[in-house]
Amino acid sequence: MRKAIVHAFKLASIFKTEVAFAQISKNASNNKLPISLIDELNTENIAYKEISLGNLAIEPNNTIQQLEAIFIVTEFAKGKLSAIKQNEVFTYLYKAKIPSILLGEKSEEKCNYQNITVPVDFKRETKEKMIWASYFGRFNQAVIHLFVANHKTESAQRKIKATLIFTKRMYEQFNFDYKIVKSERSSNWLKQDAYSFSEQFHSDLIVLLSQKNNGLLNKYFGPAEIKKHLRNNKNPILFINPLKDYYLPCN
Repeated sequence: MRKAIVHAFKLASIFKTEVAFAQISKNASNNKLPISLIDELNTENIAYKEISLGNLAIEPNNTIQQLEAIFIVTEFAKGKLSAIKQNEVFTYLYKAKIPSILLGEKSEEKCNYQNITVPVDFKRETKEKMIWASYFGRFNQAVIHLFVANHKTESAQRKIKATLIFTKRMYEQFNFDYKIVKSERSSNWLKQDAYSFSEQFHSDLIVLLSQKNNGLLNKYFGPAEIKKHLRNNKNPILFINPLKDYYLPCN
């Protein structure tokens, strides 16, 4: 949990908020939080509290709404991202009405969240990624790298152009730096190139949407592609579910 604690406090520092810690485990003996470690890693004396997540029928959104939470931060330790084992954390993440920041086995403890990669394809939901990436530009003066798919078809080009115009207007309104980098691949292969791009440019965060049709297997085991990235790459993921009517930070 060490990396998750450090990242949670870093995000709280950026967004001028507090941290709520909760354990998700069926084993009651694993539900004790390491308070001494939390205090040791809380170098900026950020306010925090312990919480319990109750009935899955109303959680985590009941708690999210009460706390006016912005992100869920989750660290997957070694062995927790197996392709064949159930991962109960994803059950909560798919239900949550806020995005989740996912840390993998190779994610680094130190992260400034000032170098953000956003793959841009022709899907309408891509605008959601632009909105959430903008918060890091607005509150943390992050540089947003828009990694844009390459299409020959006119309809796909038109959709991508509309997304970039929307993004340009929004980002320039808040006056932070962004860069447009063109991929040589189409939307169907963009994620694979985006992973490599984010590693190459030492990105602090890559912003991804879950699939539109998540399916029972993804909700039960977790999305295979994202789990593979978290096993093998350093970049944390900002995981957005396009099927959810998200709560948005208001200021």
